[in-house]
Amino acid sequence: MSKQKMSPGELSACRKRLEQVWKNRVMDEGLLHQAWHTAHEVAMLLYDQFNASQVFVFGSLTEPMWFTKGSDIDIAVSGLSNDTYDKAYGKVIYFDAPFKIDFINFDRLKGFFRERVKHQAILIERGVQPPNGVTDAWQTLYKHLQRQVFPTEDGDIYEMNRKRLTQRINDELDKIDGILERIQKGLEKIEIVPIDVKEFIENTIATDLADVYRGIENIFLRIAREVDRHVPTGSRWHKNLLTQMTEKRPERPPVISENTSLQLEDLLEFRHKVNNIYGRELKYEKTIPHAKSIDELFAKVSQVLNTFTDSLEKREEDA
Repeated sequence: MSKQKMSPGELSACRKRLEQVWKNRVMDEGLLHQAWHTAHEVAMLLYDQFNASQVFVFGSLTEPMWFTKGSDIDIAVSGLSNDTYDKAYGKVIYFDAPFKIDFINFDRLKGFFRERVKHQAILIERGVQPPNGVTDAWQTLYKHLQRQVFPTEDGDIYEMNRKRLTQRINDELDKIDGILERIQKGLEKIEIVPIDVKEFIENTIATDLADVYRGIENIFLRIAREVDRHVPTGSRWHKNLLTQMTEKRPERPPVISENTSLQLEDLLEFRHKVNNIYGRELKYEKTIPHAKSIDELFAKVSQVLNTFTDSLEKREEDA
């Protein structure tokens, strides 16, 4: 079933409601302060235990108007060998903190995403203690940024948030593109390698497919938090999030069609198997078909997401 097309007037009404949502947003200064303390603790771990050269924060924590209880702390590190980074990864991802932490090796990044992280990055210097108070955070952590992180007028709020939501969606799509390249290389290799190597490549492809779904789900979570102001909970939240993206909401049109949702649900079930069973139990006849069809599915998802972000742009009828 395809999505019912909304009229220009209906889309305009969605944008006006969303503008009010973003204008009424209130920063949680205590939450930001707690998040920055966590980021400093992780940075000190990377400096002291792994001798990192530099540790940066990027993403929503560098943009205080966006940071919520559901936001991740995004941390990038530089100056670690691949082996050392892999060891640090386990320490950081499972760091005891009230926030989920995403951790990347800046030295491995390429292209647009590397430039985006570089543009957003706030360096946490070795030995520097976190701000003592909330006021210090505003005065020291954001003042050097060569971009606007606080709106100066009501009229700026919608456009700032629209552009940043679009940026975050595009950043995630770029990361998924890199995963798709690995999957295609794996498909090429699996045709020519000895049979005892095929299982290893198959399991690697399966993990990459799970990461593709995770990236798409991250986009849907951002839309749920920033636009819908509702993130599903409970044991079925992954599936319920897909359903939510098919629905028309007061602040937006449907993001995906029911048909696309069904295709993604199939990938979600595969991701669940990858995450919850031993690699040797994965069936070749499941992994390879998913790998061969993932480019087509991702192209469809990218197209509908581009349509969604285009629908957020203001039009003459919004005046």
